[in-house]
Amino acid sequence: MFKLAFLTDPHLAPLPEPTVRELLSKRLFGYINWRLNRKAFHVREVLDAITRDMLSHKPDHIAVGGDLVNLALPDEFVRAVDWLHTLGLPEQVSLTPGNHDAYVRTNPHAGLELWRAYMTSDVRQAKKLAPSDNGFPWVRRFGKVALIGLSSAVATPPFFASGRLGQAQINALVRILKELRASDHFRVVMVHHPPLMAMSSKRRGLSDVSDLHAVLEEQGAELVLFGHRHFHSLSYLSTNSGADVPVLGGPSASAAHGAQEELARYYLLHIGKKGNSWRCDMVSRGMKAPESPIVEIDRKSLTG
Repeated sequence: MFKLAFLTDPHLAPLPEPTVRELLSKRLFGYINWRLNRKAFHVREVLDAITRDMLSHKPDHIAVGGDLVNLALPDEFVRAVDWLHTLGLPEQVSLTPGNHDAYVRTNPHAGLELWRAYMTSDVRQAKKLAPSDNGFPWVRRFGKVALIGLSSAVATPPFFASGRLGQAQINALVRILKELRASDHFRVVMVHHPPLMAMSSKRRGLSDVSDLHAVLEEQGAELVLFGHRHFHSLSYLSTNSGADVPVLGGPSASAAHGAQEELARYYLLHIGKKGNSWRCDMVSRGMKAPESPIVEIDRKSLTG
């Protein structure tokens, strides 16, 4: 049995104090929003409680669904590296970036490239499954469980939180899903933005969601993980083969306020074979009410 932990949208606090020059961009609107709203919503103590509980369950691997930072300030990327190190080594933790991680255009070597070790394919996969030019999708295999990471992180204008994969990533994903299906892998696809057409909008969704949706319908997957919407969501995608793919979205792992579906939680996904078929059982743990301890919220079988 392989135990995969999934959390998303930590929006690491506290926010470093930006300079005036750093605010001469879309960051100004985000900074105002942080001061008025998000500062009270994303609480570091809540995130720390979530991660302590998660690590106490000793997962075999941890998947992080993006939006580690808030305004893409240089100091935020450095602090995010330190936080990733508290979760584990790059071999133990995988990451796919979100829209806040590409909030504005930045020098990649002072930004997302600092996290590259957590967003890199296994050595045996890197050449074999040919990612697009930006290194995505990456593929990491753990026995017969394969984790596939997509990047929807692109800089957008003010008041937009949308994402894009691009045709090169879509084409690479088709090849990857085909090959991993042929070798009987349990395929976990991870992307920050919602992957289904019914979940997307022009201002906040994935601009090429129809392409991703079509690939998942045609090639299938055993599980899809996403973030971005800041609430718990479980739905199923019908594929052309007749199989249903569970599509699981999580709330912010630092969310201190809101309804129960919006409060901080994470997921433990127990993946294994039942006879000749794959089985995936989900346990979700988090807060049932603001300021409550981290407890089990729900458990159910997703497949099998």
